[in-house]
Order: sequence, then structure tokens, then C-alpha cells
Amino acid sequence: MENMFRNGVLHFDYHAEELAPAEAAARQQLEKELDALVAIPDGQRTFENTVLGYERAFEHYGDALGMSGFLSYVSTDKAFRDAALALQMQMSQYMVDIATRRDVYRAIKAYADTKPTLEPDQALLLKDMMIGFKNSGMDLNDADLETFKNLNKEKAQYIIQFDKNIQEYKDELDVTPEQLKGLGEDYISKLQKTADGKYRITLDYPDYVPFMLNADDASARKELEFKYNRRGGHENVDLLEKTLTLRRQIAQLLGYKTHAQLKLENRMAKNPQRVFAFLKDLEKRLKPLSKKEDKNLIAYKNEKTGGKSRTLLPYESGYWANKYKKEHLDLDSEKIKEYFPSDVVISGMLDLFGNLFGIAFEPVNIPVWHPEVKAFKIVNKADRALVAYFYMDLYPREGKYKHAACFDLVGGQEKEDGTYQVPFVAIVANMNKPSADTPSLLKHGEVSTLFHEFGHVLHNALTKARYGSQAGTSVSWDFVEAPSQMLERWAWNPQVLKKISRHYKTGEPLPDALIEKMIAAKNFGAGGVYLRQNFFAQYDMTLHTRAKTPDTTKTYFYLTKKIRGLPLTKNTYPQASFGHIMGGYDAGYYGYLWSEVIAEDFFHEFEKSGVFNPQTGLKFRREILEKGGTLDEEQMVQNFLGRKEDMGPFLKSIGLEEK
Repeated sequence: MENMFRNGVLHFDYHAEELAPAEAAARQQLEKELDALVAIPDGQRTFENTVLGYERAFEHYGDALGMSGFLSYVSTDKAFRDAALALQMQMSQYMVDIATRRDVYRAIKAYADTKPTLEPDQALLLKDMMIGFKNSGMDLNDADLETFKNLNKEKAQYIIQFDKNIQEYKDELDVTPEQLKGLGEDYISKLQKTADGKYRITLDYPDYVPFMLNADDASARKELEFKYNRRGGHENVDLLEKTLTLRRQIAQLLGYKTHAQLKLENRMAKNPQRVFAFLKDLEKRLKPLSKKEDKNLIAYKNEKTGGKSRTLLPYESGYWANKYKKEHLDLDSEKIKEYFPSDVVISGMLDLFGNLFGIAFEPVNIPVWHPEVKAFKIVNKADRALVAYFYMDLYPREGKYKHAACFDLVGGQEKEDGTYQVPFVAIVANMNKPSADTPSLLKHGEVSTLFHEFGHVLHNALTKARYGSQAGTSVSWDFVEAPSQMLERWAWNPQVLKKISRHYKTGEPLPDALIEKMIAAKNFGAGGVYLRQNFFAQYDMTLHTRAKTPDTTKTYFYLTKKIRGLPLTKNTYPQASFGHIMGGYDAGYYGYLWSEVIAEDFFHEFEKSGVFNPQTGLKFRREILEKGGTLDEEQMVQNFLGRKEDMGPFLKSIGLEEK
């Protein structure tokens, strides 16, 4: 397979039949490089030939496969996508084996044991590498390693089965036409009709959510909510509890007390105690607002029904909140999107953040993977130096990735010849295509998403990290979203909304009254929303810090009552469909709130000096975006803020406290 670069830029003309031979050759080369690393006599080991040698061996392996992994998400060639995806799965299995070679581990450990004097980024790279080896079982004796592998295999099976049970779980509610009162014709027309003239409501989101928000029939909502919170069945409750036990056993085998302690060791939060302190402090602050919101909603419900309720039941909250919003905060999203032609939004976004961070985006004619893709080079305004290349693939097509995401195609790093590899970064999204008489128009939620993903783009594009595994967004999991969440805040700033909006017919920016309404709607019910997130985070952390596996249903009900203060439906087990804690977010759900609090604090610094102030922007670029993962995240935050992070700006942003 050819080099991934041609004339200094990426190319994308790969063929399916090239992939397997290229990977086989790359695998041979990787093993050759690792064998050479192992063969270095211990007394001759250096950071360059051992630590960096290990990192670069894997980089060479990835580089040999070029853009094939990325193209599995965006290529129009189904045969190529299928071949690339199959290869990715093979590679992930191979990586598990190759990354746990004991001889390679012993070689790197021999160097680490000399306690070399290193620069901060080098020391951090070695530290993270050794933690990775430790958590792969490399410190264990052969018998314990075998146990470790078997426990992980068993755990993996439970996680797969848990997800499968949710996906395959079938239940539904058949309702009469009268029970559909409150729902629109477009919703009703898509429902399956039964032989006896009823309509079938499944537990899938497109059916469930609109029904719970809009159906006037309370008994039907009650029955559907009961079914929904039993998804996954008793089997999933059992699988979750077995998985919790396995995670604790694996953690203890590796020398940790709990699974949470293992997961948090090299994250920003560092330990479960700090996470709990953060969550409980936030809970205390959110509760008054949440109680006030609940009280107002109960009063609204009683006003409309003539009842005397003192609480909101699970099948009532969404319905009455939606009804209140329609009556008092009515927003027509279709009308709002008329003010957001995608070209205007994108142009305004590039101009805004270009000025803020001292860069310019210049269209450039370089190879792309589809004719609709736009390419830019990013240059410094001060010296015109090339910083990065940036692609935008914005419209849907057959076989393309269905969501919005930032893809780090080539990370920034110092090359072996001493020059710096500029990053190549892409945004892949699925916006409405322009038609003959209407441009591509974005809902405000899509504008916010675009700003969010652009935050990841800038984090990757502006990196100055020396080493690939520390470049751009290669930071702690609980910090990685903070810069992108911060950029979302500009999409809610009245001055910015004026700048990035133009009605596609009149050319007028968003009216002030509409902006005020949008912001009011954003904060509606914020106390309850964030308290619910807080509950999920505490529930997750509680399950993963107990010395014994708890009854997950009792714990769920207890913490809901304690934190959220609203009842749950008896004989349900919502944790059976809580996929986050089975795969990916275990002992990590707190990260949503953790990073959002930091993001708001970052944005507060911009607000103090003016949201368009380039001096603050350049400071953020220097202290956060350029650093990547070369420094402890806590230190980076303090370097930018001049202090430790503060919860105040977040609370103020949801209307809770003035600061």
C-alpha cells in the first residue's frame, strides 16, 4: 500500500483488495521493530530507543494502513467499507495480544526502573505507558495473568449479552385512536396498525419519547413507562451484578481496592473520593432549584386538572413539562432554523474562532474522499505559518457515518527527522442538503453540535505536543470534552447569535426577543436535568466503590429518592437498560458534569474580558489547546484560570446563582 501522503497531503484513493496485504506487511514490520527494541542491552536503553521506539513502532503500523480506518465511515464504496471494518475488528484483536508482550514490557520496565531524569512530557508519557502495562496484567505471575484474562473474557461476554438483550427486548402497548389524543398526525401515520384497529407503540425512542411527552391519556403513559423501565429484563439485572463482581475481582488482582480506583488513577479526578465530593457538593446546590421547578410544575398540573397532587409520578414529569413549555416558552424550531443557513453559520464560526485564536481558514484544493467535502488549510495570522489541514463533510449519503463527530486523521507530533507533522482533522456531519430554492438550514441544536465538534477540531489542530499519544485530544477522559463544551457556549451568546444568523430570505439576524426566548427555554427545568445526571453519576460511582456487589435495584431506588426526590414505579428495574455503566462509562459517568463545570469556568474567563477578546483566546490556545496531554490537566486548568476551577460560573449559567 502506498504512503498515506502524496505531495505533503493525504490521499484517499485506496482499494479493498489492498487492505489485507498491507496489514500483513505492517504486522511483520511492527513485530520486527518490537523484537529490535527487546534486543537492546539494558545498559544502552534511552528514552528515544525504548519509550519512543515503542510508541513509533505502533505509529508506523497505523501509518502503513493510511486512511482505511477513517474511510470505513465515509467511503461511498460498500465493498471497501465492509473490508475496512472487518480489518479494524481483526486489528483490535491483534492489538490486545501485541500490546501485552511480556518481553516488550520487561524491556520498557528495565528502563523505567533506572528512574531516568526526563522532561515533564516524557515523564508523563512513560508513567502512562507503565500504568497501561500494569492494567493489562503485565505485573502478574503466569497463574494470576491467566485468571486475569479469563475474568476479562467472561466480563466481555456479559457486556455483549447485556447490550444484545436491550436491542432485542420486545414489548409494546396497543392503544385506541382516542388514546392518541395530543399526538400529531405525522407521528400517528408512522405507527403500526393492529388487526383490531388499534395503534402499536413500541419501546423504541421515536415511538416512546413523543408519546410520553404528548399523549393526554395518563393511564396509557403509565403503562408504557412501566414497560419501558423493565427493558433488558431480570437477566440484565443479573448480568450487571455479575459484571460488577468481576470488575472488582479484576481490580483487586491488579492491586486496586475497587474498580473505580483503577479507572480513575490516570484521570483528572484521580480518585473516587474526589468525585463523590464534587457530586455531593453539586447535588446540594442543585436541589433548591430542582425542588422549586418541581413545585411550579406540580402547581401547573393541579391548575390544569383541578387536582391536589403533591408530587410528580414518573409518567407525568415529561408530559407536564412539555405542556408548560408549549404554553409559556413556545419555540418553533422550523422557524428558527430559517435564520441559520449553514454557509452563514460556518463562515461566522470560522471568522469568530479564527480571530479569537489567531488563525485563518483558507480554502485549498487538495484530495478529498467525496466531491462535497470542503478542505481548508489553517494558518497563523501572525506569521502565515501552516498549522493544520481541516476538512468538512457535512451532508448525508448512503453508507456514511450517521452522527456528527470530529476525526483526528493525522495527529500533530515531532517527526523522526526533527520537523513537525501538521495535523489533519475532519468534521463529519449530516446536515440538510440545500435544494433548488432553499439553502441548507440548521436547527439551533445542530449549530450547537457544530460548535462542539469544532472545539475538538481546534484541540487537535492547534496542538504542539511532541509525541503522538499526547497530541490534541489525547487527554484524560474526564477533561476531553471541556474545550468542546466551552465552544458550545458561544452558540448561546446573544452577540454571537447575531453574528452567525441571517434569515435566508430577508437577510435579517435573529430578533432579540427570539434569542431571549431560546435562552429561557434552554434553562427550563435545568435543575432537574442536572440533578438527574448527578444521580446517574453517583449511582455509577456507588456500584463501583462497594466492597461487595450491592442489590442494584434497591440502590437505584434509594439513591433516586435521596438525590432526585421523586418516586419511581414499583416493580421496575431501570438499571437493566442503563447501557453506559456496562460499556464505556463505568466509573466514568461523572465526566459529563465534571467537564461541563470546567467548560463554564473557561467561558467565564472569556465573558469577563469580552467574548471576542483575542488576548484571552491566545492564552487559552497556549495553555490548553496547544498542550494536549503533555501536562497534568489540573495544572493546565490552573495555568489558564490563574486559580483552581470553580463551580460558580456553571451554576450561574443555569440561573441558579449570581456570581
